[in-house]
Amino acid sequence: MAIIIFLLFWLTEGGSAWARATTAAELQPTVTVASPSATVAEERKEENNLIEPNAETVYRLESVLEEKKTERWIGINSVGLVVRKAVERGVAANTIVLLLLLPLVATLVSVLHYVFGLSGYGIFMPSMIAIVFLTTGVLGGLGLFAIILGISLLCNLGLRRFRLHFWPARSINLMFIAMGTFGLMAGSSYFKIIDFTKISIFPVLFMIMLVEEFVRTQLVKSKKEAKNLTIGTLLLAMVGAVLMEVRQLQEWVLLHPDLLIVLVLVINLAVGSYRGIRLAEIRRFGRAIRSKDGEFRKKVKK
Repeated sequence: MAIIIFLLFWLTEGGSAWARATTAAELQPTVTVASPSATVAEERKEENNLIEPNAETVYRLESVLEEKKTERWIGINSVGLVVRKAVERGVAANTIVLLLLLPLVATLVSVLHYVFGLSGYGIFMPSMIAIVFLTTGVLGGLGLFAIILGISLLCNLGLRRFRLHFWPARSINLMFIAMGTFGLMAGSSYFKIIDFTKISIFPVLFMIMLVEEFVRTQLVKSKKEAKNLTIGTLLLAMVGAVLMEVRQLQEWVLLHPDLLIVLVLVINLAVGSYRGIRLAEIRRFGRAIRSKDGEFRKKVKK
């Protein structure tokens, strides 16, 4: 009789509830052990967000707007008021700062190119690599680029024997780059020289794009031209990353976006109409400049 009562109890909802409670009690230690890992994963997920980088690179700037007194609309501060309203409605201040700093970095790249003579792969590639350096750090970004470039060059040497078309060869190359990057991330979890475990997919993609430009320039032009453009791109990106890491500049950009827009327009209009010689070319054309200057002085004396 006792056995029959026990079986009936087991088949009822009470038995099912008792079974569920027993199962939950047995699984409770496992859930408790797994929760720290879940917390770490969430923290890493937040740190890996490229659009809103971690606090070590771009500071939380919401407090800057909170400390500033509310302004009245006077026309020239329209963008600043829109930025304030956007932050109040939940838009991340770090993201706004990065968006505002991008044209400033592009302006710096154009100044360095047309005035100083430092060349790279266009204007957008150095700006994007600067974002990569801002996320990974300059040393980490350079190490990632060196590894991806090394894998790509070794893969190209091996694929030359098969005489494949360009796109299939690049697809195989991309496979080896992906596996090599994964091996780098797995290895850096054991050897803490440079931590690549928290890197997201976007820095890897930007570095692959830079390596692709390097390979393409080698095929179209020459190895020397590819090296010069790649080194120039990395230098421009490092200068841009250093500029974007300045906290005072971040705060100024967030508080005075209208002045930033005016500054970017004025500088680009001035550089766009620049017709002088680049500083890097003075050494190249120095003799010609001196000879023309001497001829001009002789004509003046006559």
